[in-house]
Amino acid sequence: MKRTILFWLSLAFLIVPALTAQGQTGSETPQDHRAQRHELPSTGAILGDFIVLRPACLIATALGVVGTVATLPVSIPSGSAGAVARKLVAEPFAFTFIRPLGTFPAGDETWP
Repeated sequence: MKRTILFWLSLAFLIVPALTAQGQTGSETPQDHRAQRHELPSTGAILGDFIVLRPACLIATALGVVGTVATLPVSIPSGSAGAVARKLVAEPFAFTFIRPLGTFPAGDETWP
């Protein structure tokens, strides 16, 4: 089981950068990025997202829940439980279930 999870996570780390870098050049302007957001994603991006990235993000969300619960004894007294839950659970959840299939945020965008 551990080998299977490690295999899929490794595959995601290899495929996702290639999918997000597809068609990018160094001369793009912010207007180019806005125009790209409205283009339909490629078939490879959709399939890579569905087969590799979404399951990996689902696992990250589950691990975030476990991490949030594990840090509660420290995060509640320090008043950071909300920030911890947002970073470890809400953001991976939104990236997994709210983000349109095959679309990836630019470096300055976050989910949600």
